[in-house]
Amino acid sequence: MGAPIHRLRPMSSIRFLKTFIAVAEYGSFAAAADRVALTNAAVGQQMRALEEEMRRPLFDRSRRQIRLSREGLLLVPQAKRLIADYENMLASSAADAQMEGEVTIGGITSAMGLLANCLVRLKQVHPRVSVTLTTARSDELTRLVIAGELDAALLVEATRQNFSALSWTRLYAEPIVLLANANQTAGEDDVVTLLRTMPFIRYDRSTAIGRKVDRVFKSASIAPDKILELNSIIGIADLVKQKVGITIVPLLRNYEWENDPALRVLPLPGEPECRWIGMLEHGSKSMITGEIRSFLMSAINK
Repeated sequence: MGAPIHRLRPMSSIRFLKTFIAVAEYGSFAAAADRVALTNAAVGQQMRALEEEMRRPLFDRSRRQIRLSREGLLLVPQAKRLIADYENMLASSAADAQMEGEVTIGGITSAMGLLANCLVRLKQVHPRVSVTLTTARSDELTRLVIAGELDAALLVEATRQNFSALSWTRLYAEPIVLLANANQTAGEDDVVTLLRTMPFIRYDRSTAIGRKVDRVFKSASIAPDKILELNSIIGIADLVKQKVGITIVPLLRNYEWENDPALRVLPLPGEPECRWIGMLEHGSKSMITGEIRSFLMSAINK
């Protein structure tokens, strides 16, 4: 007779799935441990228990660095949907108390469409909640949340950030790509050639994306023909449509540049890079901001 299979309690399963998602997003047990406030060993124990519960290996341990197995990769979107549904269920239970109050939410410009749509849904479910929406750069939004002037904000994850007194949730990734005019660059698929021969519109070099662009140029020994520098990704995309030049920017979610006949979206050479968009919450209005987060996760995982 084989060893008995130990079934996880429902709450343990939810908690372990959240840890599993953190491992998938941050790439290692150690990185996930920092995000979910556990030790590296505790993360490993949870993942072994989850594998036992799922009856299949979720990680490839044959290499020096642990990676998700095929089964683990397939589980990620299912786990995200389950967590979103679970948080929606909790939010629905809390709704019986007729959620009400005022909340101030911030967001970067490129995320405002998604955020505004979710806030419309929030008002439909909770008409007594009053929402003020504002937009700014990620660094400014971070400062406002830390100072308590914003209850939450949708912003870009910084390479070095310490939100120990706040709540941070990763929501979605935006890959860094080359954006070119479809007619202007027809027939040329080599990104390095395009960067060496076409006028280049630079996104604000003081940002993390600006620094990523510098690394691309350095690794390929490229001295671009820079003609403009802007701090608006959407504005830069419009200039590309007008055949002013090419650019390297994040592939903004919900803008469907891949389906725009005036644009070409090309991957960059080397290891793929992305920027993460997430939600930073102050905690003073945790019930309302948690409900907004649930709406956002549901919209993203559809």
